[in-house]
Amino acid sequence: MKLWGLLRLFLAAAAVGTLFELLGVPAGMLLGAVIGAALVNQRWTPRMKPAEVPAPLRQGGLVLMGFVTGVLLTLDSLASTATIAIPVAVAYLLLGVVNLGFVTLLMSRYGVDPATAVFAVTPGGLGEVMSLAMDRGAEVVVVLTVHAVRLFTLVLVLLPIMLWVLAE
Repeated sequence: MKLWGLLRLFLAAAAVGTLFELLGVPAGMLLGAVIGAALVNQRWTPRMKPAEVPAPLRQGGLVLMGFVTGVLLTLDSLASTATIAIPVAVAYLLLGVVNLGFVTLLMSRYGVDPATAVFAVTPGGLGEVMSLAMDRGAEVVVVLTVHAVRLFTLVLVLLPIMLWVLAE
C-alpha cells in the first residue's frame, strides 16, 4: 500500500508539473509538482490515507536537488556575482530586518513557535527551506503554506508585472 501511495504522489506531481511547464507557468515543474502531490495526498474519502515519503527517499531527493543546484555553481558564476556583492548584501540585510518584523508578528499575533516563524520567512528555495524546517522540528505545514503563498505571489503575480513594466 505504501508503494501505491508514493507512486500516486509521483504521478500526480509529474503530471501537474508537466502541465504547468507546457503552459509556460514560471517555475511550472516545481509549482505543478507541489500542487499535484498536495492534491492527491488529501483525505478525499474516509478510506484514503495520506502517503508519507520515507526518510531515505526524502533524503535522496534532497541530495538530487543539491546535486542539480551544485552543478550550476562554478568559479565563473561566483566571480560574476562578486561584482554585485555589496548591493546584494545590503538587500539581504534590509530583507532580514523586514523578516524580523514578520517573525515577531507570526509569534505574537498568531502564536507560531520561533523555529516555525523563522523558517516561514526565510528567503530561499522551497526544497531547501523545507528540509531545514523538517530537520529542526518546525511546523512544516505552516512553513510550506507561507512559502507557497510567497512563491505563488512572486512567480504568478509579481514576475509577470515586472516583466511587463520592464518590457515597456
